[in-house]
Amino acid sequence: GLHSLMLLRRGQVAAAGWWHPYAADRPHMLFSLSKSFTSTAVGLAIAEGRLTLDDPMLKFFPAEAPARVSRNLAAMRVRHLLSMNTGHAEDTIPSLLRRRDGDWARAFLSAPVKLKPGSHFEYNSGASYMLSAIIQRLTGMPIVEYLQPRLFEPLGITPPRWESCPKGVNAGGWGLNLKTEDIARFGQLYLQKGLWGGQRL
Repeated sequence: GLHSLMLLRRGQVAAAGWWHPYAADRPHMLFSLSKSFTSTAVGLAIAEGRLTLDDPMLKFFPAEAPARVSRNLAAMRVRHLLSMNTGHAEDTIPSLLRRRDGDWARAFLSAPVKLKPGSHFEYNSGASYMLSAIIQRLTGMPIVEYLQPRLFEPLGITPPRWESCPKGVNAGGWGLNLKTEDIARFGQLYLQKGLWGGQRL
């Protein structure tokens, strides 16, 4: 069923509606739309010089790497996480959720990488989680806090809630909660190629 609708034309709301029990002031869990906010955070971190698209993914998780690192795992880069071309033959989420100690990064790194990164697309929410974990490793704060002054505050978005793994890392691939208007603002920001109120975010 349709939960809500907001149509913008030339940056202005042309039509909007919410269907009970959803309402304009009620944040909604965004499911995989959360990934777009995760990739935005990665882009901001790249612009700040904190990482590059070609950084090896293992660079950020030396303690969690398996004892024997396969050639394909070693070849995995940040760009492969963003494009879901990690080389995994299936989504890694089941492996993450089954991990008894709650160490999702270690679970991701332990999953078989059967294919060469960049050669095969596989929808992989675990890759988005790893991007969130990278941002937290680089900044010392969860991705939702990192985005607060850089994205949410300039767009007028109330500090949102984002679900986390047992280790306190925001899920990245799902779990962000925003209002319909907040999503519209985010979409409008991209239509304006990153400009908001005359400022490039």
